[in-house]
Amino acid sequence: MPLKTLKLMLVIGAVCLPTVAAAQMPIPDDTVIFLQRGNCEMGCPIYRVFIFANGDVIWQGRGAVARRGLVLTRIEGSQIRALIQEFESVDYFQLQNIYGFHGSGCQSSMPDRPMVITTLSKGGICKTISHHDGCVGEVSEKLTALENSIDKAAGTARWITGKPSSRKH
Repeated sequence: MPLKTLKLMLVIGAVCLPTVAAAQMPIPDDTVIFLQRGNCEMGCPIYRVFIFANGDVIWQGRGAVARRGLVLTRIEGSQIRALIQEFESVDYFQLQNIYGFHGSGCQSSMPDRPMVITTLSKGGICKTISHHDGCVGEVSEKLTALENSIDKAAGTARWITGKPSSRKH
């Protein structure tokens, strides 16, 4: 095999390896992903969702949702890995604890938007962020995308609206 071909294969392998490795990475047994939405003036959906390392999902609908109470369902490990990767891509553990009225990181804030609380606990490390969904700023946009990804992975639209279609928050 010519040296040039071998070098090209090594470069391609090095670029592709992190993606393959991430897709196969084990999920720490203590992993818990948490999302809570609510606390706005105009009747926004109020709920909590927990996603566990084994794929168990617990929904707790509290107000302005089609499904109140508890629901237990499951998601695939690949969905959990994708969420963990998204948390890592926003450097979640290095972010501030609050983005909104009482925290920095907001250039401005839109009224009547819900507070969103996210938590990632894995590998013995835990971080919680409170984010006002009306917060405008670069980090806020990344947090909103992460929050929407958690909703999508857990399939919360079916309990919020009573329909399986996705809903933007």
